[in-house]
Amino acid sequence: MTIRVALVGCGGWGRNLLRVLVESPRAQVVAVAETHPLGRGVAAVLAPGAIVVATLDEALAASPDAVVVATPPHTHAALALRALAAGADVFVEKPLATRVADAERMVTRAAALRRIGMVGHLLRYHPAVERVLELARGGALGALQGFESRRLSVAGDRSASALWTLGPHDFSVLHALDPSPIRALAARAAPSGDPAHVEVELASGLVASITVSRVGPAKERRLRVVGAAATATLDDVRAPDRVLVVPAEELIVPWREPLAVEIDHFLRCVEERATPLTSFEEGLVVVRAVAAAEDSLRAPSAAWAEPGA
Repeated sequence: MTIRVALVGCGGWGRNLLRVLVESPRAQVVAVAETHPLGRGVAAVLAPGAIVVATLDEALAASPDAVVVATPPHTHAALALRALAAGADVFVEKPLATRVADAERMVTRAAALRRIGMVGHLLRYHPAVERVLELARGGALGALQGFESRRLSVAGDRSASALWTLGPHDFSVLHALDPSPIRALAARAAPSGDPAHVEVELASGLVASITVSRVGPAKERRLRVVGAAATATLDDVRAPDRVLVVPAEELIVPWREPLAVEIDHFLRCVEERATPLTSFEEGLVVVRAVAAAEDSLRAPSAAWAEPGA
């Protein structure tokens, strides 16, 4: 089965999605919608067999089976709902939405129409992150005690705050590690809102520390899961194919591009009518967590201080 796909948004990340879709034997890219002429020119080169248009409605005229949304976060809900109404399955780049009410509406609508809805929480498809989760779930780390992540960019996406553009990755991994509800959450940030730091306590007792920034002095992508018996650490910048387990060993993880894994998973779910690993429902959990962090930033005590200072 070849799935007819329309992509909406051919900006910086949309181009990566388009490349992977074009390379996939499961997909036929039939349309690309992009408002900017430069992006349309790039799309015409990357997907010469697709019609390249300015709007989603024009792309839907090509009768796609699935629509991939890679536009600024505040536009995700409206575009996804329009694609669902047209009868398409939908993949939405993270975050699912920037308002909880919109995310809830997307979950409800996809379920009512029996469409596949998936969110691009890319880290859930990262081979080394999956290995860390396997170690944790299998008991190799002992009773889980903590989760730490630092996601810093030198110059990142400015279409929304750092919490919305970077934070969903880490909240998604945290939910996969321990799906128990959030008991307490506190966030603080610089006056500009970037960097931002979030401290979370789950109902299970697990504590988490998440730091995100798009103005860091250097790119940093670190993730650590602390257990009573061992600690697993991933440095995604220096060694994306390795997991350091202290005090045991360094594990080498077979590598495959996470984006290719993610898109292949979405296309398989469309073929098999299966629930995605990062479904709209999972996306709603993440949206609620990020929204709670933003609410916490409005508290008078939310002034920035370097974590650990």
